[in-house]
Parts: sequence; C-alpha cells; structure tokens
Amino acid sequence: MQDRTTWARHPRFHSSHASMLLSIHDSFRAATKRLSELSGPARRHLFHRLATTLHHHHHAEEVMLFPQVARRTGVQPEELIDDHEELMRAIDRAASALSEDADTDLGEVTQILLTHLEREEALVIPIMLEG
Repeated sequence: MQDRTTWARHPRFHSSHASMLLSIHDSFRAATKRLSELSGPARRHLFHRLATTLHHHHHAEEVMLFPQVARRTGVQPEELIDDHEELMRAIDRAASALSEDADTDLGEVTQILLTHLEREEALVIPIMLEG
C-alpha cells in the first residue's frame, strides 16, 4: 500500500484528480474533528452540512469514479459501495438522535467515515495515478 508521501511524489499527482480527491477527503476529516469540538445548534448544523455533502460525494463516486475503477481493475468496488451504505445508515441514526440531543455521540459515524476514506484512498489513488 502506498501512502500520501509516495503519492505526492508521483509525477502525475498534481495534474490528476487524485490530489483533489484527497483534499475533499481531508475536508471530511476536518469536519469530523470540528464536530467533536462543537455543541448545540452549531454542531447540528455542521453535521447536516457534512451529511448532505457526503451523500452527494458518494453519489458522484458511484456514478463517475467507481465505474472507472471497475473498467481498470475488472472488479466492481463493492466494499466501497457497501461502506457508503453503512455510513449513510449511521448518518441517518445520528441525525435522528441529534434532533433530540445536539450532543449525541458521533463516534460511530466518525469511525465508519475515517475507515472508509482510508480504504477508498488505498484502492483508488493508485488507479487514478496510472492515468
């Protein structure tokens, strides 16, 4: 498995979509960190924004990125699609709980998201760098 340092040294890294994908994923990581620092309505608002953004991001990946992965590898990235579904179920549970208590623990959402981002990057970044 390659890491960010190795990817960043790749000659195509800055001209590929790989660097953009990592930036987007880093914004999700930053949002989960920020959620742990907020409370009340501000926390609920950021969570809603993150959930909406993740929904659109996952849809775009499933429509545009994952078919490219399947074409290049011959395998549909089912595990990543399953991750999206698991994450959205966790988001729905958290959203329901947050509507009653803005200080609800978001550990499940954070754990699923962070694990998924690492798994997705490990699979798709090398493929994106291939060109």
